[in-house]
Amino acid sequence: MADSDNLSEAEIRHTVREEVSKAGWSVISTVFWTILAAFAVLVGLQAIQIALYASGLGALAYAAVGILITGASVYLLYLLHWD
Repeated sequence: MADSDNLSEAEIRHTVREEVSKAGWSVISTVFWTILAAFAVLVGLQAIQIALYASGLGALAYAAVGILITGASVYLLYLLHWD
């Protein structure tokens, strides 16, 4: 605790600039991954929709891929916003 009492104004300004920069990148990163996950949810739902119109082993494969993509994307959104 004693080290923080002896900081100069320049050191404080440097630290604040550094942390604001990190916070800005964090916000940009969160927005990017949120948009990507939202599109991935749509891709997963589209694969499930294709599986409904396909038949045989292809339908099973499309359904499995769609469920996997949708589940992973929803989990990413959960981690980004509600965890």
